[in-house]
Amino acid sequence: MSFRWRCGILGLGIVILFGFAPLGWAQAASPSSADSLTAAAVAFELRYGASPTPAPIRDRWLGRDKVQHVVFSGLWTLSTQYILVNKADWTERDALPASIASGAAIGILKELYDASRLTGTASGKDLVADAVGIGLAVAVIQL
Repeated sequence: MSFRWRCGILGLGIVILFGFAPLGWAQAASPSSADSLTAAAVAFELRYGASPTPAPIRDRWLGRDKVQHVVFSGLWTLSTQYILVNKADWTERDALPASIASGAAIGILKELYDASRLTGTASGKDLVADAVGIGLAVAVIQL
């Protein structure tokens, strides 16, 4: 197996490990489960007949969160490209698809993590922001 393939498999393994491991660790480390209720939640349910739910968070197109997604995904893609070309001796042409795929994978894994949380939801707008960041990084790489 060539050096490129070994690096690619190692990188994919790292993405999978750090992308999926926190899901299980967070659930195992949590002392309470979704089925348990606090005294305040029980009192609220007895008083009002419904469990308290947080107000839905508006997912705006422009905001700090979207800027963070654009910047992080762009920097991730640029960093991956730099490492593959300058440290692993890949050609720029061979490294570009791997860089794009790793940036997209991180964004998708982050949204899957958000969706798995009790009060979280995945956001298509976050994925669009990730794609914008990756696109900007590709534009910089192609200069």
